[in-house]
Amino acid sequence: MPDPHPRGDILMSWTFPEFDQHQRSRAWYLWFMAAVIAFLGYAIWAANYTFAFIIFLAAFILVVRLRRRPLPVTVAIREEGIEVGQRFWTWRELKEYWIIYRPPETRKLYLEFKGAFRPALDISLETQNPLKIRQVLNEFLLENTKREEEPVSDQWSRALKI
Repeated sequence: MPDPHPRGDILMSWTFPEFDQHQRSRAWYLWFMAAVIAFLGYAIWAANYTFAFIIFLAAFILVVRLRRRPLPVTVAIREEGIEVGQRFWTWRELKEYWIIYRPPETRKLYLEFKGAFRPALDISLETQNPLKIRQVLNEFLLENTKREEEPVSDQWSRALKI
């Protein structure tokens, strides 16, 4: 059955893991447990049970995520928009893009949406040539050349290996 909303031909496509899988030492896990216990202890001492619940929930989610392998996600730059996994965004929904390419630590494409409350979407470039991606994207989006650093949240998550 033909697609009722054609998305156009694929101009570029690649696969990347849904999240970075870091190598963590035994010391990392000990520090993690110590931090969780310290935060939970403070929350209970301060009788802030909402904070204690949030810490417990965040630690639980992180442990569950650490135990599973990242799934492969396919990205396709198409004539009508960009497709990441099962999601598709038309070029009209996107405001701009920028690329941070500093191997081996950072190889990412960031897409900013026009909506004010949507965070930027980051896509790992893996082994893709950033110049080819830039060439294709420049046909549809403006490149923000002033953004030369990855978001602080990405820097922290890489530094903390989460």
